[in-house]
Amino acid sequence: AVVSTQSTGENAGASFEGRRASSFAGRSVEISTQTESVSIESGSHEGGSMIGAIFILMNAVLGAGILEFPYTFSKTGLITAFLILLFLLLCAGATHIVLAKTVDKTDATNFHQLIGIVCGNKILMLVQIALILYTVGSCIAYMVTIGDQMTSVCTYITRNSTESHYCDRHLIIPAASVIAILPIIWFKSISAFSYVSFFSVASVFYLVAAVVVEFLTTDTRTDRNLWFPTDSDPIKILSIMPIISFGYQCHMTSVPLYAELHNRSVGKYSAVVGAAMFLATLAYVTVGALGLAMYGNDVVPDIILNFPDNSVVITVGRMAVSVSICMTYPVVMFIGRGALESLIIHLTRNTRAPLSPDNSVFRYSSILLWFFVTLVVATFAKGLNDVIAVVGSIAATFMFLFPGCMIVVMAKRERNYAHVFVGWCFILLGVFVFSWNIVDTLYEHLKGHPSGLGTLIYG
Repeated sequence: AVVSTQSTGENAGASFEGRRASSFAGRSVEISTQTESVSIESGSHEGGSMIGAIFILMNAVLGAGILEFPYTFSKTGLITAFLILLFLLLCAGATHIVLAKTVDKTDATNFHQLIGIVCGNKILMLVQIALILYTVGSCIAYMVTIGDQMTSVCTYITRNSTESHYCDRHLIIPAASVIAILPIIWFKSISAFSYVSFFSVASVFYLVAAVVVEFLTTDTRTDRNLWFPTDSDPIKILSIMPIISFGYQCHMTSVPLYAELHNRSVGKYSAVVGAAMFLATLAYVTVGALGLAMYGNDVVPDIILNFPDNSVVITVGRMAVSVSICMTYPVVMFIGRGALESLIIHLTRNTRAPLSPDNSVFRYSSILLWFFVTLVVATFAKGLNDVIAVVGSIAATFMFLFPGCMIVVMAKRERNYAHVFVGWCFILLGVFVFSWNIVDTLYEHLKGHPSGLGTLIYG
């Protein structure tokens, strides 16, 4: 039987040895080694194209966080930063392939379902809560960033006008969100976001082009040793690992994307991941290297702030950041809303009126509730930077920790102890990135400095 790929609390169950009863989203399913399918039939369904998948994955990866790479590179120099970036890129790419292979074994259709099938219902609920916290924090951070960028654009446009009162962020955030985000959050499958993802990726590459143009048309250069700075130390090297790793965080998007891929195969998806990661790395290295070459030690976490305020190119760049974020919000909301709906359905399964994923009123209500709660918090709440950065640390669990747990569980069943070791390496990497980011955020808070990680984590 084939069911919808919508990322909600649909049927799930799994077995890797014999028969096993598994409860998911309030419905029990038994699956034997003969593969009683309760999800997408592997490789036979109509789904998204490879090109669309590349844009969706890049949309999930790229964002405003690219503006922080020059500052990140300044901590260690280009050579060390690039080697760390390459290592983390390979680790992130490997976990994408692990997720895809496990989807073929389980027919899971979303991230939390996949981890729950392999690791059990207790871990399932933990993953659902983690996804909800992370994606809510992401959506709030997106709206805050839209307000910051569009306020600067509005100020530039009205600098010689009496209409500057329109630049109030309490007006800009709701207006931009209702006009640009609300119309595109209603899609039922992640493949439908391929078109909006194209505009998001195009906006980010405009930023890359703007930095290149600024580099070529100005005489601003630094005298600093860009390759191996003399003031680099091991602590700085460790401190950039979480920042760079978050630049490749899109694993929660990867599972539904692969599940919906037309005639899917691990080889085909490896090409999708490879293309998306290559283009993202090209953008990161270009902006990071040129930004560092121009401003050296004077570079700030948001490279746009180093550029002249009266630059038309950079003002359009701020608009591009906003466009990119508006196109990314629906994809992240799709993932988080699926986890929220699945958790609610699971918690109400034994009540007199259990909820169903096919209930349109339930789905539309969850969409509107999600949108307006994040909008109100982003518009009126203050002092969210450190909270958002701490919640954003959860991203490390999706990249390394939960996939590592999944590798360990499956490898133990197969008595493959080499894979058990690899799984534990991913778990430890995830724990390190998660813990370091929290400690660094709290340390910067105690010093009275705002956290610089929030933008990148949610970029």
